[in-house]
Amino acid sequence: MLQIINVTLTHQNDLSKLTDKLSFTLSTGEKLGIIGEEGTGKSSLLQAIYQPNLISSYLDIEGQITNQFKKLAYLPQSLEKSVLNLSPSEFLYQDLDYDMFDFNHFYQLANQLNFKTDHLENDQLKMKDLSGGERLKLQLMKLLAHGPDLLLLDEPSADLDLTSLEWLAQFIKTSPLTIIFISHDQALLEACATAILHLELVKKRTVASYHFSKTNYSDYITNRLAAFVKQSQLANKEKEEFDKKEARFKRVHESVQHQLEHTKDSTAGRLLAKKMKALKSQESRLAKDQNQLTKAPLEMDSLNLFFTDIPRLAKQRTILHLQDQVLISGQVISFLVKGQDKVVITGLNGIGKTKLLKYILETLQADPTLSIGYMPQNYEELLNPEQSPLEFLDDYPLEDIKSILASLQFTREEIKHGFGQLSGGQRAKLFLAKMVLDKNNLLILDEPTRHFSPTSQPLVRQLFMDYPGAIISVSHDAYFINETGFSIFQLTDNDLLAQAIDR
Repeated sequence: MLQIINVTLTHQNDLSKLTDKLSFTLSTGEKLGIIGEEGTGKSSLLQAIYQPNLISSYLDIEGQITNQFKKLAYLPQSLEKSVLNLSPSEFLYQDLDYDMFDFNHFYQLANQLNFKTDHLENDQLKMKDLSGGERLKLQLMKLLAHGPDLLLLDEPSADLDLTSLEWLAQFIKTSPLTIIFISHDQALLEACATAILHLELVKKRTVASYHFSKTNYSDYITNRLAAFVKQSQLANKEKEEFDKKEARFKRVHESVQHQLEHTKDSTAGRLLAKKMKALKSQESRLAKDQNQLTKAPLEMDSLNLFFTDIPRLAKQRTILHLQDQVLISGQVISFLVKGQDKVVITGLNGIGKTKLLKYILETLQADPTLSIGYMPQNYEELLNPEQSPLEFLDDYPLEDIKSILASLQFTREEIKHGFGQLSGGQRAKLFLAKMVLDKNNLLILDEPTRHFSPTSQPLVRQLFMDYPGAIISVSHDAYFINETGFSIFQLTDNDLLAQAIDR
C-alpha cells in the first residue's frame, strides 16, 4: 500500500505550490494514471515518491509519504546527458543488481518489444545513437528484469511505436504490479488506468488543486464534465437570483438615502433613519448570502494560441522532391511534398524516422524562400537548460513575448525559470510560441504531441489542422495520426510507403 498524506510541494525560489495537501491511497495491483496540464508537478510527485532527494534542491516537501512496497523502479521522463555517452551494454550493467536481475526475463522482454539485442554487443554504438523508442525499451527491460513491486513510469509511451504501445498497454493492464504512470496518451489511459489523479493549477496558475478518483479514465472525464456543468449551472442560477436581490436592495437603499438627505420633517426623518438602520442589517445578510453562494468550478485555462499572417506557399508548388534517394540507413526514399501538404510519417522504433526528418530539414534549409519551424524530438538539441523562455524568444518585443507566454499559461515566475526547471510540456509550448512568432510557412515536427496533456492535445491537433502552411511530421500518437487528416506515410526497412488508411 502507498499512502500520500497532506503532501505539499513548494518551489524554493518563488514559494509557489505545485501540490497543496495532496492525499490519496493506492492498494496493491492498482494502476494509477496521473494527468494534468504542463508544469503542474506530475514528475516532481513521482520523484518525491521514489527518492525525495531528487527534487530537494529546488522543492520543499511537506506531509507524509508512507510506502509499504519493498522494491521500487522508476523510469524518468528523459535520461541524463552523461548516460547518453554510454554504450547500451554499459547502460545495462551500470548499477545492475545481479542478485535481483533476471536475464531470462530480460531477453523475453527484448523479444516482446522487438528490441535488437545485438545493440548490446556493439561497443561503438552509444545510447545517444539509439532512437528515443529504443532507449525507452532498454530502460523498461532493465527495470522490469529487476522484479519491482511498485513501478513508477514518467511518460512511458512518449517514444514508443504503435506496436510497442499496444504491448505497453497490455502489460500495464494485466501486470500484477502496482503501477503509477504519468501519461499524455489518451488511448493508454483509457486502456489500463484503474484510478486517476488529476493535478491542476487554477486561478491563473496560482492555486494548486487535485482530483483523485478510483475510476477508469473515460468515466473520470465524463463524471468531471457532468459535475462541472452541474456546478456551473447551479452557480449561475444562484448568482442571477442574488444579483436580482442585490439590485432591489440598491434601489430601495438609494431611495431612502435620497429621501433622508432631502426631508425637512423631523418625524419623517426619524422613520427614514430607522428604515436605513434596517437596510444596514439587510446589507449584512446580503454579504453573508454572497459568501454562501455556490462557487463557479475552477478550471485551468486552456491553450490559447493560433497562427496568423502566415505567408502561404502556392498549393501546387513542389517544396520537396526526393527521387530514389538512398539514406545512410539504407532505405531508398521517393517523397513529394507540395506547398500546402500535411504529412505524418510513422514506423517502428529505430527504423530511422528522426534521421529522415533531419535529412529533410537539412535539405530544405538551403531554400531561402522557406521559413521553417522545427520541433525536435529531443528538445535539448535547441534549448540551453540555463536559458529562460524570455531569452529563448528575445528576437521579439518584450510585450509580444509576455503576451504569447501568458496565452500559454506561463506565470510571471516561470518565464524567468531556466529550461531545466520546466516540464516537457512547457518546453514544447515554447517551440509552438516561436513558430507562431516566426510566422513559419513550413513546420517540421518530431513527435509534436508527446508532452502535451490529454486536455491540451485536442487543441494542439486543431492548431496544426488550422495551420495554413505545409507540415512534415513524425508521430506515434494514434489520435494525431487518425484525427488530423494528414497524409500518412510508413517508413520501412526498405522505403517510404504512402498508406491508404480508413479513418
